[in-house]
Amino acid sequence: MSTDYGEKERNFIAGLAEDTGRDLAAWMTAISGSGLNERNAIIDWLRHQGLQFANASWLERIHHNGGRLIYADDVKHAVPAARTAAPAFPMNDEPPRRDRPVIEPRPLTPKPPPTGGDIQRLLAEAKGLRPLADLIMREVVRAVPDAEFTARAPLIVMSAPLPFAALLPGPKKLRLYGSFGSASAADHIKPAETINRAAAPFPEMLVLDDARSIDENFQRLIRATARR
Repeated sequence: MSTDYGEKERNFIAGLAEDTGRDLAAWMTAISGSGLNERNAIIDWLRHQGLQFANASWLERIHHNGGRLIYADDVKHAVPAARTAAPAFPMNDEPPRRDRPVIEPRPLTPKPPPTGGDIQRLLAEAKGLRPLADLIMREVVRAVPDAEFTARAPLIVMSAPLPFAALLPGPKKLRLYGSFGSASAADHIKPAETINRAAAPFPEMLVLDDARSIDENFQRLIRATARR
């Protein structure tokens, strides 16, 4: 398996400049220059540069490894001058399309969540997970473009126009409550826990502490609960 990942990594790095407008060294410099150190924050930053999640996560891993390839030892530290095959990724995301336009490097221009002061105070409860909480809210808007957010402490309630989900920020994990229905077969969906001894607003919850879980499956779950 590791040799297979080595080949995937070689192809990914070989096509990086063509696919994104920056080679590996340029991306390592850009990540260092962002001033970010926390894993989820770096991945979120890279996604705002136009990278798909799989690419962003892989680049963050290489940066965390001191700029060295993760599987280089399995392929004798060789990186080909040209891609030998279309890349495949070990994570659940689409590989970059070979016919898509080259992404020009651009400065970070994050789209802030549609929040007010009360919501900002609730988001502050997430502490180190704040970047993940912001990412969740942006991805909710992507899945449900007309979503609105309301502060009902300690929850951030999401409506379109009826309430369909609620986020409970916390420093160790974030809980997203919803009615996921048939989509709730995923292992990471759990029965809703009470909130300060009060009944949860929805019957199920999604426990989140890693940006890698904010993927296409997350979008599917949000759309499922919004339809109910």
